[in-house]
Amino acid sequence: MERGARAIIAPLVVVIVMIAAALIAIFYWYQGQNFVISNDAQVTAPMAPVMTLSTGTLITWNAHVGESVTAGESLGTIQLAGAPAAASSADTTAGTTQVNVVAPITGTVVQNAEVQGEIVTTGTTLAYVANLAVPTITAYIRETAIRNVQAAQAVDVRISAFPGSTFSGTVKEVGLATAATFSLLPAPAQSGDFTKVVQRIPVEITLSNVIGNLAPGESAWVRIHIAK
Repeated sequence: MERGARAIIAPLVVVIVMIAAALIAIFYWYQGQNFVISNDAQVTAPMAPVMTLSTGTLITWNAHVGESVTAGESLGTIQLAGAPAAASSADTTAGTTQVNVVAPITGTVVQNAEVQGEIVTTGTTLAYVANLAVPTITAYIRETAIRNVQAAQAVDVRISAFPGSTFSGTVKEVGLATAATFSLLPAPAQSGDFTKVVQRIPVEITLSNVIGNLAPGESAWVRIHIAK
């Protein structure tokens, strides 16, 4: 009896496995024909560094993470010994010069790298301001699939910080260069020592139903609907 049962069950298991494999193959074929999917995506927002234009002592500093600021608002003051080459925004008092450090854009302070009393040099980044009111998604699409992506296509977005929620989006812009092109340490192309790597193209996606507060850098998943 056991041998007879095994003789029936074994072929049945094989058939079930074959059917499951066929269904999986059909699923991935359907996905490939209708969508471009990427797990390599993140929340982004317009962001600008708050930088010093002079060298001196940071005598006041009022930028705090989470604080809302407006473009041109003074976030701190640098005291210099003597007048700078360009002092259009400086207040000169008793032989010293005080230069305001201003917010470059309207938004929220998302990083504060300095404290009052520090010595800063020209070009130092003191903080970052981001416009969190208009978050976007930047997805990196493989070069082998980018031909299927174009502006105005519908996008389904999932963000790790909001499990269970799906956001609606639209492709705003397709990058014209690979992400590696702008890397600080781009891989050199040397003859005799080359490994081909599939490159990624950045795609910017706007969101139409933002829920809650999205923080730049949060991980995301996107499914772009291929236009027919």
